[in-house]
Amino acid sequence: MKIYILDADVAKVAALKKAFAGEDVEIVNGYFDDFMKTHDVECVVSPANAYGLMDGGYDAAITRYFGEQLPKRVQRYIIENFFGEQPVGSSFIIDAGKNGQKLIHTPTMREPQRITDTTVVYQCMRTCLMTAINSGIKSIVIPVFGGRTGMVSAETAAKMMWLGYYRIMHPNTDISWSVVDEIDSLWLKELK
Repeated sequence: MKIYILDADVAKVAALKKAFAGEDVEIVNGYFDDFMKTHDVECVVSPANAYGLMDGGYDAAITRYFGEQLPKRVQRYIIENFFGEQPVGSSFIIDAGKNGQKLIHTPTMREPQRITDTTVVYQCMRTCLMTAINSGIKSIVIPVFGGRTGMVSAETAAKMMWLGYYRIMHPNTDISWSVVDEIDSLWLKELK
């Protein structure tokens, strides 16, 4: 799967390039509208809120691109499948309603607010990649989770996204306390 991570902030892009050095991930400095004019991707990821209100920031750009039909269908999916509120850090995929593209909706927060538990960024990266892989997606553009409204620092967001990516691309093959200890050691090393 071709993975792009997109952000317009130079500091975030630099942090992402450092965190993802050596990985098969392309870090792009730019805006969603411009990216979609120059790249043909099968799937876009919305960093959303738990209610599918896609009217601000990155989500507003997604709505402009795909049209007002998309947030309405996202909200309908949330009502029908999550009883009106999608759990933070979970993901689902739907047809985006344009060019055969898909949308993965991955809320980083219940409503617009600061993210105080940065493991949400890790979980968002994991679930959006799991959803993409399980859906056979070949190319995807992912925003920096928690980097704007969530106010997660560039370095922390980059490290947490890399950890989520790494755990998906290098999954454990068994579950034991020693495996958990190895994972915890990786977390401690990366988050210093």
